[in-house]
Amino acid sequence: MIGITIVSEQDGWLQRSRPSSAMRHFCETHRFSLDVFDYDMHTFEDLLDYMDFQEYEHYLFILQGEGERTLRLVAYLQQQMLHVQFHLIRAEGDIVFGQPDFLNGLELPLIFEDEKLVLPIVQNELLSLMTGVHRYASLFQPQPLRHVYIEDSSLLNRIPASFFTSMTVNSIVYFDHPMRHDLPIIELMSRTPVLLAFVDTLSPPLETRLDVLSRAELARQLERWKDTGWIQNERFAGILDYATQAGLKNSYRLFFFEDGIYADRQKTDRLSSDISLMVEQRAGQLEAMATPKELELFPLLYQLAGSFSGESRFVTPYSDLELPRTIGRIGPLTLIGIQNEEGYFAFDLTSMQLFETNEAFLWILEADQKEQFDVLPERLGADYAEAIRYYKELMYHE
Repeated sequence: MIGITIVSEQDGWLQRSRPSSAMRHFCETHRFSLDVFDYDMHTFEDLLDYMDFQEYEHYLFILQGEGERTLRLVAYLQQQMLHVQFHLIRAEGDIVFGQPDFLNGLELPLIFEDEKLVLPIVQNELLSLMTGVHRYASLFQPQPLRHVYIEDSSLLNRIPASFFTSMTVNSIVYFDHPMRHDLPIIELMSRTPVLLAFVDTLSPPLETRLDVLSRAELARQLERWKDTGWIQNERFAGILDYATQAGLKNSYRLFFFEDGIYADRQKTDRLSSDISLMVEQRAGQLEAMATPKELELFPLLYQLAGSFSGESRFVTPYSDLELPRTIGRIGPLTLIGIQNEEGYFAFDLTSMQLFETNEAFLWILEADQKEQFDVLPERLGADYAEAIRYYKELMYHE
């Protein structure tokens, strides 16, 4: 059996690519298996198990973009599965790994549908490691292990090699020291194609851009947001160990220190004093400060607040504003309103884009979110019809 997949790489991050209709037709005609892998969810072990189950004889990776880490992944698979012949070619047709003679002269349709690659950048993933907030955390439980913090590379000698194969393919091993390629790191890279990051990967270092709040201080911030909608952030990228402090139930990161394995950067929750053990990840042990949806939304609002000077007031169903907060079931949230000294804005959660608007738009947005349209005619007065028309144009493209 022959398998084919298309992968895009940027900054060491892998993403599945959409095959063209010509590629789909080619694979159907010649009975090749066309696979699509989710590198954010699948672990290295998952890939090996899948390849073994399918009983492939040949497997071809077609690469778009950079290729250093994709090459390491293909070489790793070949090393682990000698009974399968792995191959890697670029979208332009250049052979990078293997020798795809199994095609027997067949020409692959190496013209792909034009699509903009939207890939997570390393900065966002390191932020996820330090805050405990991840975009997939609420979708799947339990979470696979994504990111690991290691105090010093010398600790690698005590961590089982099999530990790293249980991480997702898109994962980061972060070392809390400047970049170096000593023997433990070289051995790790030769065994498993994980992505490495160091304290000097970002400038300034990420930890200097994180707010450190006590649990009591964080609770006050959350309550103020729910009571008034206002959030203040002095340009911080996030809150260190937010998930742990807030009691958010998630588990996808581990921290290795000389004195043990911890669930958080600030070492408040030790999982084991022996770093050679394969510990189980553990969900947050503290009582949740708010509902899961509120706890998942707040880090984004906090980050948005840091993009503006002064304080920002956010229009969501979860805060008392011109109308009381919504109690009970709330539908999908697609737009967030923002008011501050710089003006009135709306943030689209689908496209992750910010656009400028006006006060009337935010009034209507709040009424829409809280299903209280009856207050709008009196509030908007003679401008009611025009304001509603403008709102519908932006929201529903009418």
